Amino acid sequence: MHVRIEKIDDSQPEEVVVYCRSVRPEIERLVQRIQQQDKASVLSFFKDDEQYYLSLQEILFFETDGDRIYAHTTDDAYEVQYRLYQLERLLPISFVRVSRSCIVNTRHVFSIQKSLTRVNCIAFRHTYKEVYGSRQFSQQLFEKMNERYRYENE
Repeated sequence: MHVRIEKIDDSQPEEVVVYCRSVRPEIERLVQRIQQQDKASVLSFFKDDEQYYLSLQEILFFETDGDRIYAHTTDDAYEVQYRLYQLERLLPISFVRVSRSCIVNTRHVFSIQKSLTRVNCIAFRHTYKEVYGSRQFSQQLFEKMNERYRYENE
């Protein structure tokens, strides 16, 4: 594969063009990653009377608690001003919905305890926190985890 970068002046919009013989899964993943660069990488987080600006890379998962949405890091939780369906559109592709009330960052998933009769228990690296995913969303979770594995081991 040949990669070429051309500089343009400020009056022209930036554009990425991919020339390929066929649209393979690797090409689709590349396009998704490029498109993700335009999405928000920093959201506002709130705790008590303070507003925090965290990188999305620090977030383990987003979870509902009543009518509030919380973003969890390894050692804290912050309220966000978005609904889960809005976050799904804003977040990078490493985030995936695992239940009606939770979105996880697959980059931090350490283990998934599978069960045929109940929901999956999802554990995270370097923390005691865990969440439960429903069987309804398990297919997407396992696809994202397999994609992460392939990407990290290429």
